[in-house]
Amino acid sequence: MTDLMPESAWAEPAATPPDFSESTCPASLAQPAPAARRAGRRPAPALAADVNELLESMARKRVPRLDAVRQRLQQSRAVLNLAQIEAPLQALHAATTAIDFLAGRQGGAAGAEFLRQGLALTAAAAQWESRMASFLQRHASGVPVTRLVGIDLVLESGSLHKRVRQGAHWLAEMDQDLLRRRRTANSSVASRAIDELARRAKAMHERLQAVHRLCGHARRVHGLCEEQAHARADLCETLQLRVHPASHALVEALQPLLQAAAYRALVPTELLGAIDARHALQVELTQAGAHLARLHAGDRELAMQLASMAPAPGHLG
Repeated sequence: MTDLMPESAWAEPAATPPDFSESTCPASLAQPAPAARRAGRRPAPALAADVNELLESMARKRVPRLDAVRQRLQQSRAVLNLAQIEAPLQALHAATTAIDFLAGRQGGAAGAEFLRQGLALTAAAAQWESRMASFLQRHASGVPVTRLVGIDLVLESGSLHKRVRQGAHWLAEMDQDLLRRRRTANSSVASRAIDELARRAKAMHERLQAVHRLCGHARRVHGLCEEQAHARADLCETLQLRVHPASHALVEALQPLLQAAAYRALVPTELLGAIDARHALQVELTQAGAHLARLHAGDRELAMQLASMAPAPGHLG
């Protein structure tokens, strides 16, 4: 038997799919529609052979291909390392918070400390600017790759899902044929043969359920990848359009103050612009931190779902 269904995306067919619920015998999935029953009944042994070949085909080809996509997703997660931007962002936040504008008004040793704090902030801002540029470049180059891997995830898991539906339909037909055979069985030999077919159907049912769960994990992974992509885009926008200009504004506001603090105490009116600029930067840094927290939470959930997709030894055996 060859591959049964074409490649598919997430979209469901118009008909309601058979589910994995209980039925009149342990191996059943869902009962076929009346029209299908009237279309011609196939014997349980032939259906069992088809379902087994379908399962073997999935285990041999489709499941390994989906696992290869899972591994590519894990690799793409490693490329977009949040620590690359998080550490310098935290250092910039700490340096911004540490500035004591009152010390600048006092002169002397306090003024020297203010000068040191201002220079530390200038260095932290320069370090952050460098890391931000690298991070944004990595993000821009990684987005198309991640998007292509996401498309592959949809195609491969969609193809598996269609085969699961086909196998569920065949097992439902097999269930009905076994029920009819039990009603007409008139010997112990026939009953044992029916019991053996029912045992095989139950085992194939469990294998099909494993693939069904794998498709569910793939769906959740795809959804999480989409959410993470939007969250990363929001972070990059905040960094580039809000934190960057706010950081630049504070550094620019500090420069004349640092020059003056080197030889005299500052007056209150000189500090107002820099104080406002620091507050504006702190607001943007807090927003960026919130984006990072959401990304970390999403990444932990994504890691769990990717781990759930990893094939266990013999899970389709």
